Amino acid sequence: MADTVRVGLVGAGGNTRARHIPGLRAIDGVEIVSVANRTLESSQRAAEEHGIPTAYGNWLDLVEADDTDAIVIGTWPYMHAPVTIAALASGKHVLCEARMAMNAAEAHRMLDEARSRPDLVAQVVPSPF
Repeated sequence: MADTVRVGLVGAGGNTRARHIPGLRAIDGVEIVSVANRTLESSQRAAEEHGIPTAYGNWLDLVEADDTDAIVIGTWPYMHAPVTIAALASGKHVLCEARMAMNAAEAHRMLDEARSRPDLVAQVVPSPF
């Protein structure tokens, strides 16, 4: 990995805008390179508002992008498992908001994928509540 960690954001809701974007920007060596929200239009709005160079209409395109090292998942919980598993399978580090998954079976699939890739970091952020 290069000296700069290039981050893609999947989900651009309130918590991502209020916490993740400012938090990531405060870290030297981190660059937010892309965002994917529910629609291309909402992705473009988020990109424009926050100076993010690339907006995707499909989260899977972002996850598979070669210019991305890590994925921050700020979606509703029903998306956490599929995005986490796809990101890890694409060789990306993952930061996932809490709640980890919709159920134990999803959580175990996420854990299995993370364990199969010990060179990657996968973290679930605890809920602030």
